[in-house]
Amino acid sequence: MYRWVIGVSLAAIVLLPERPAHADEGKPVTDLFLARYELGRRLKTFEAEWEKITDPTARTRAITRLAEVHPQFLSLQFSAAGRTLDRTIAALANEATPGRNEEWVASLCAAPESRFVDGAMRELTVTIRPLYPLTSAVPKNLEIQLWFSDKQVITAKPEAFPLIMKVPLPPLGEFRGLDRKLYFMAEAGRSVRRVPIGVSQADKLADRIAALKAAADGWPALDTIEKATVRDRITLLTELADGAVPETDAPAAELLANAERMLDGKPFYTAERSGQFWMSVPLGGRKTAPTRVFVPKGLDPKKPVPVVVGLHGAGGSENVFFEAYGAGRAIAECEQRGWIFVATRSGLDFTSSPPVPAILDQLATRYPLDPKRVFLIGHSMGAAQVIRLAQNSPGRFAGVAAIAGGGSVTVPKAMAELPLFVSAGEKDFALMGARGLNKALATAGAKRLTYKEYPSVEHLVIVREALPEIFAGFEKVAAN
Repeated sequence: MYRWVIGVSLAAIVLLPERPAHADEGKPVTDLFLARYELGRRLKTFEAEWEKITDPTARTRAITRLAEVHPQFLSLQFSAAGRTLDRTIAALANEATPGRNEEWVASLCAAPESRFVDGAMRELTVTIRPLYPLTSAVPKNLEIQLWFSDKQVITAKPEAFPLIMKVPLPPLGEFRGLDRKLYFMAEAGRSVRRVPIGVSQADKLADRIAALKAAADGWPALDTIEKATVRDRITLLTELADGAVPETDAPAAELLANAERMLDGKPFYTAERSGQFWMSVPLGGRKTAPTRVFVPKGLDPKKPVPVVVGLHGAGGSENVFFEAYGAGRAIAECEQRGWIFVATRSGLDFTSSPPVPAILDQLATRYPLDPKRVFLIGHSMGAAQVIRLAQNSPGRFAGVAAIAGGGSVTVPKAMAELPLFVSAGEKDFALMGARGLNKALATAGAKRLTYKEYPSVEHLVIVREALPEIFAGFEKVAAN
C-alpha cells in the first residue's frame, strides 16, 4: 500500500515495508515514515536554536556533529540521524556530554494513531517510544504527559517502552473542523522537553472525503489549479485519516475545508489572498506538480513583482524552503521585499529538472509574476537542476543561485550574461562539486559569476548562511 508523505525520497518509498501495528514491541522506532517526521521536527528545532545562539564556539561544536546528518539521512539511517541531531542541539547549548536523563528525554517520540480524525472521536491512542536505541536504563524519575487541553492532562511514569497512552480529544463544538496541537512532554529531573504535534479533527470526515472524490471523479480533465489540488488533496487527506505519517504537520482540517470551497468552480488561489498555500499545478492530462507558494500582502494584480523559485536537495520536498533552510529564511526574505516565493517537488531527479516554466505559466494566470524578474535557488541536487533549467530555457530567468552542488555546462551561450552565484561550505561534502561548477562556468565564459565558500559551514547550514547574500544580489538585479 502506498503511504502518503510529502516529498519522501524514491529510495525510501521503495525500501519502506508494511509492518504490523504492534511489531517491534519494546524496541526503538522502526517505521521510517515516523522516523522521517521526527527527523524533520528535530531539524526545525536545531535551526530555531541556531538562530538564538550566535556564540562561534557553540556553533563550531554543533557543526562538527551536524556534518554527520546528511550522509545518514541519504542512506535512510533516519534514527541515527535523529540521534545526531539531538546531540547537535545539545552541543549548541552546552559543551558537556548529555547525561542519562537528558539523553532519554531527547530520544522519546509520540506517535498518534492518526493525524486526522473524525470529530466524533473522544480519545486518541498515542504510542511513546525512543527514536533510537539507548544503552542506559529508563530513569526512575521519568514522567510523560500528553494533552490537547491543559484541563485534561494525562500523566504516566513509565518503566519500559513502548508506552501506550490515551488522551481525551476536545469536542469540535460549533466548528466543522479544527487543526489542533497535541502536546507531548517528557521530564526527568532538570531535563524537560515539550513538543507540539499536529492533529486535526473534522466533522463527518469520511463522508466529506467521499463527497470530494465523487466530484473529482466527474472531471474529464484537471484543467485548473483548483481541480488538480482537489484531486491530489483527496489522496493526502485519505491517507492521513488512515494513519499515514506525513513529513511535516499539515493543517488537514483547513485543507479539507478549502478543497470543498474549490468545488464551486471559482478561482480560490488569487493575488488578493495572501499567505502560504499548498496546491497542485496542472501539467496536462492527469499530471500535476505539488507546489507550495508564498504570496505577500498587498499585491496589486496590475503591478508585477519578482518571483523566486526554490529547488530542494535530494530526499527533501517543497516544504524545506518554508520550514527549514534557516527556519524559513527564504520566505522571510521574500516577505520583506513583497516578492512571491514558489517551491515545487523534485523527488530524486538527478537527470532532469522539475517543470518550472510550466508551473510559472500556470501561476502567472493567478498572480502578478514579473517575467523579467524570475530567480532560481537550488540546494545540493537542486543546484544542478537550476543550472540545467537556466540552459534549457535561456532568457527565462534573471538570476541563478546554486548552493552546495555541481552541474554541467552544455549551453555556454545561455550562461554568458546571466547573474550566477555559486557557493558551498568549507566543511561541505559537496565542496568539490561546487568548485567544479564554478570552474566550468568560468571556462564557459560566464561574465557575471560570483563564487563564495563559507568558513566553518557544512551542507545544511550553508543555505541559511548564503540566503541573505543571494537575495541582496537578486535585489540589485531586480532594481535594474
